Amino acid sequence: MATLEYCLDVRRPATREIGVELAFTPSAVPAAVPAPGACDLFLPTWTPGSYLIREYSRHLSRLTARDAATGSPLPIGKLAKNRFRVSGWSPGQRVVVAWTVYAHELSVRTADLTHEHAYWNHACLLLWPVGARGAAASLRIEHPPEWEVACALPRAATAPGATTLLAGDLDAAMDAPALVAPLPQRLAFDVEGVPHEAVFDGLGPVAVPARLGADLRAIVAQSQAVFGGPLPYASYLFQCLFTADGHGGLEHAASTTLLMGRAALASEAGYREFVSLAAHEHFHAWNVKRMRPAEFWDYDYERENCTQFLWLAEGWTAYYDDLLCLRAGVFTRKQYLEAAAKNVQGMLAAPGRFRLSLRESSFDAWIRLYRPDENTRNSSQNYYGNGAVAAMCLDLWIRRATGGAASLDDVLRRLYAATFGAGRGYAIDDVHAALVAVAGADAVAMLEALVADCFDPPLADLLAAFGLKLVVRDAERPYLGVHFDGAAMTIGSVSHGSPAYEAGVHPGDELLAVDSLRVDSGRWAETWAALAKVGKPVELLLARRGVVTRLVATPQASPGTAAIEVDADAPAPAKALLAAWLPEPPPAVAPKAP
Repeated sequence: MATLEYCLDVRRPATREIGVELAFTPSAVPAAVPAPGACDLFLPTWTPGSYLIREYSRHLSRLTARDAATGSPLPIGKLAKNRFRVSGWSPGQRVVVAWTVYAHELSVRTADLTHEHAYWNHACLLLWPVGARGAAASLRIEHPPEWEVACALPRAATAPGATTLLAGDLDAAMDAPALVAPLPQRLAFDVEGVPHEAVFDGLGPVAVPARLGADLRAIVAQSQAVFGGPLPYASYLFQCLFTADGHGGLEHAASTTLLMGRAALASEAGYREFVSLAAHEHFHAWNVKRMRPAEFWDYDYERENCTQFLWLAEGWTAYYDDLLCLRAGVFTRKQYLEAAAKNVQGMLAAPGRFRLSLRESSFDAWIRLYRPDENTRNSSQNYYGNGAVAAMCLDLWIRRATGGAASLDDVLRRLYAATFGAGRGYAIDDVHAALVAVAGADAVAMLEALVADCFDPPLADLLAAFGLKLVVRDAERPYLGVHFDGAAMTIGSVSHGSPAYEAGVHPGDELLAVDSLRVDSGRWAETWAALAKVGKPVELLLARRGVVTRLVATPQASPGTAAIEVDADAPAPAKALLAAWLPEPPPAVAPKAP
């Protein structure tokens, strides 16, 4: 199969458009040829790791085709929302297809072109011959001469203003976003002889903390220790994007893109959030990019790829990100327990966990989690945060059941070897088999109780076995059960079963007054605290679709704020389990020095 030759032009940032050309011989990709003289191309509709149909083709324009030798135009037309057909060519004829992509969305999954940088996922840009999944591609990037290209794909050539990358097939191209910018700040370090690099774009005058390289190195080493064996890639790239606001990460087989607020690295809390995000996405190099559900083994880039396993792919990763930071010595035990308590608080605050299981919520990610509305917290649950709580519960259960001899690490290690090691994705039987091998058949029952039905885990009992207490603070405060839409007094959502829900408050209502006292966003908290008492009815004055309405609600006791505390009076066996799970101080990590 012939190599596809792409040229990507980012030299005109004022247009916010990336110019793309594909030069190829259609007859050399027979899978894309439905009839003589016709060749079909497609653009992906989504980016793996971000489970929503994004409709990238809406940003394509000025699509043309021509004979590569003579420049004579060839017919090209649209077959579907993301498919195109080039016609009128002859066997052996070389064709050039050209188009532009509007690139003005800075996220980890899209494309952005400014005078400061260019960033893109290839799913947003590359038209690919239909059925030619195994075709290799070269990607020549034409850029301002002072800019550099940071991408996990291997390089074929580098010169001022032009860099050529190589992709072995469609999956390789889709799995390696590119960052092109001056990149004045960067870090490099080795782990077990494998080179790692972090590049930083958009920081401006904010300096990269001196400790970050050592912290990332320690986190990488701890991730490797979970799965065992050598690192699964030849090199690894952290693409770190910073802007005024924003947050996100997206995993790839040999790289990740991280997006944070520009000031994050300048504060202790922001720094911990950044390294936790880096740990999360790097852990995906094993869990998702290699060990993954059978439904993800061969991605269909044109439609939804539904799976019931995002509680494992994302939720277990969300459990390990903070845990790896503790094992690496970046977090203290207290900081880790604070992070874990936030996940617990998120679980307790969302009644949707009684409506839809983690398994069902995973399958519905495409229509629920990535398309939230005012009822999402009531109708579904977040497989990230709740999946992390489920993973913690399962880990604690295994450690308690085996007397500390085994943990969730052992389950992951077995599952990785049995499935990815055998060249296939996993099914639920594979997960069950790994659990049985590590902790017996009762471990399967524990897992199913966590993911197959309502999510109400025995947290207090499990934590107590480790000398920890689940504490709920501020539970005596009066609770209404509404969430406002931004800074306005418009109701964004109403929690199922709350006083506001029972009173008939609806999303979209504007709260005007409580017991005849006018409220606004600046005075809401102090007015509610002054008037509301648990069990005492209050009158709510609301504007609903242009009509003023009065309702009466009776505040309940607040669900409170969850905290996890160390029980100083816990018995010695519980303290020993805690020391093994959350060592403090953590053990020294011994990756090779850079």
